[in-house]
Order: sequence, then structure tokens, then C-alpha cells
Amino acid sequence: MKYIHSLAIISAAALLSACGGESSSDTDNGSSSLCVSSEKNVNWEKVLQADAATLAEYQLFSNPCDPTQNASARSLPYTLSAPLFTDYASKYRFVFIPEGKTATYSATEVFEFPVGTVISKTFTMPADTADRGVEKEKIIETRLLIKKAGGWVARPYVWNETETEAVWDKTGEVVAINNLKHGEDTLSFNYGVPNQNSCTNCHQFNPNGDHDAVNGVDPTPAYFAPIGPKARYLNSDYDFGQGLENQLNKWVAENMLTGLPDENSSIPRAAAFSDDTSLGEYSGTPEQLTATAKSWMDINCGHCHRTEGQASNTAFRADYNTPWAGNEGHHGACAVPVSGASEGSTKIIVPGDASQSLMYNRMNTTQAGKIMPPLGRAVIHKESTALIKAWIDSLDPALCD
Repeated sequence: MKYIHSLAIISAAALLSACGGESSSDTDNGSSSLCVSSEKNVNWEKVLQADAATLAEYQLFSNPCDPTQNASARSLPYTLSAPLFTDYASKYRFVFIPEGKTATYSATEVFEFPVGTVISKTFTMPADTADRGVEKEKIIETRLLIKKAGGWVARPYVWNETETEAVWDKTGEVVAINNLKHGEDTLSFNYGVPNQNSCTNCHQFNPNGDHDAVNGVDPTPAYFAPIGPKARYLNSDYDFGQGLENQLNKWVAENMLTGLPDENSSIPRAAAFSDDTSLGEYSGTPEQLTATAKSWMDINCGHCHRTEGQASNTAFRADYNTPWAGNEGHHGACAVPVSGASEGSTKIIVPGDASQSLMYNRMNTTQAGKIMPPLGRAVIHKESTALIKAWIDSLDPALCD
């Protein structure tokens, strides 16, 4: 990874104006000739047969300087009811599916997407997490997952200072974030854009559940896969411009998804939890607290900490599809970790005492070698640590008897 720039996010709004088509001068940041909106079709040939040096070459968005709205034809924006935490960044997600093709519904795993599918996720940084919106944010990176004939590939694109171009970056970058306001806190940290190879750390999936295969001893059974587009996270409402609609129903209406059950009650729905969710928003019955904790653990930990994931050799499983009740040990309750144990934190989850639980303590640190997740986070997510602490503290210590 190399450092590309320092981002003083208090000036984000001023920097963004150059790509909005409203600059007062044709020479403002040299962007007026670049940031022009026009109707475009996705360059499917480029998607399928080549790797674009710049994001604009794919023609995914009408404005090549704005990957947060106005996507090209055969696309939909989407959101996840419980998204992965990435240092309080805002995220703008789109799915692009070629004409005449659809994704196939799965009740438990990521949908089966056709060749040519592009999943786009753009990361922006607000000046204040309480006041979001792309016009007030600095665009940092756009990550693409592309389904080519040989399977999924990851392509990270990093935006330049003036937000006129995003360039394919294989080696990773570090962006210094200065003075991000979050509640009463002011945060300064190094935001990491992952290198292309590190994407497999989280996105590798082995249906046979063989840990050695996942880690490369016998890689044949394992494959690269998306994480977020699952029924349980898309079974929620989104405003597509004409009021709130269920996202799964919208995908079906746009001929982008087949196989959705007729009865919505049979479709799983993960408990909602966002970067800014406060404790009072999910505190309720013990069952509600567990459901919210399970949802957060699944999206933030479950891609690795499951039988099919990179961390399948640990004593901690966070997969959504295994219920907590009756499977507490599967989730790490009272379990001795295979590594990382320390004085005062010798069990992964100590029911009734988060302060003695390795899981909580790894969430509540930024120390190298101890931080979890090990990628994609440079600051402590206060809201999720509060969630997991409340949940672990609520568990019955008798589980370990």
C-alpha cells in the first residue's frame, strides 16, 4: 500500500462541486469537459473481455465523475439492511445485469448471478456522519465485482483529488482522513483501499468446507464470491424514486431476479443495523437483541467465520443460518480460541461478561495483530461494540456449566 493523499474532509463539499455540472468556470479543476452527463449503455464488451484502466471506460454511470447515482440501463441501486462497517464511510451500491439475463434467488446464500453482472460499491467520506449525502462527501474509491466467464473478479478503482477520474489500482492505497466528526468524537485515521489480492481474504468461499482448500493447499473447490446481495439483507424497503418499495420485489419487477417465493413471509429478513444505530434502537426482548447481534456478526464476520470461509479452523462461527439457541458453542460461547488468547480474555465469548470475551476485545481495539475484522477497519465502531457488549452481557453464564 502507498499513501496517495491526505483528505481534509471538512472541505469535501467544495471539492465535490467540480463534478456536479454547476461549476462557475469552464476551467474549475479542469473538470467541466470530463464531468458531463449523457445517456449511456454499459460497455458490456469491456466488462466481459477486458479490464478497464479507468472506471469511466465501462460506462456504468451517465456522469463519469459521479458513481453514486444515475446508473446506466439494466441497473438498480440497492442497500443492505445491515451493511459491513468501513470506518463510517457512506456506500453507494448498484447491480448491473445484461439484457435478457437474471439473477437466481437463494434463500440462504448470495444469489446466483449471470455472466456479465457488475456489482459496484462506491465509498465516500462525510465531514460529519450525522449529515450525509454525496454532495457533502469526498469520493474515495469504487470497488467492482465483475462476473466474467471464468468467475468473479475484483477490480478496485481509486478516485483522484479532483474526482474527475478513477483509476484501476491493484496495489492498494492509504488515504489519511482528518477531522471526521462522529457524535462528540473527532476522528483522524488512515483509510485503507485494499490491494486487489487481499479481496480474496473475505470473498473466498469453499462449499466443501475444507479449510486447507480455502487457504490454497487445494484451491480447486474454492471460488471467489460476493458477500452482500443475499435475500435476508435485500428483504427491506428502498426508495427508487417513487416511494418505498421492497427491494426483492423491485428486482423481480425489473426482470433482474427469478425464483422469488410468492409468499414474502417465507423470505428471511435480517435484523437491521447501521453504522449509526444507537443502543436504544435495538434494545428490546432478549430474542431481538440476539437477532440483531446475529445480523451484525453475519455481515461483518460470517464470510470468514463459517465452515466455508477463511477462518473455518477457529472455534468461532458467525454464519446467519445456524440459530444461536442450541448452538451456542458453535458461535464461540465458552470456547477456547485457537490463537490470540490473552490474560483476562481466554474464551471467545464469556456469557455474561463481555470484558472477558476475546470477540468483544478484538472489536474494541485498533492494535495491529489483534483488531477484528483485520481488514477494512481503522477505527473502533462504537455502535457495534455497544451492541455486542450488551448482547454478551445479557447471556446466561450457566451456558458454560
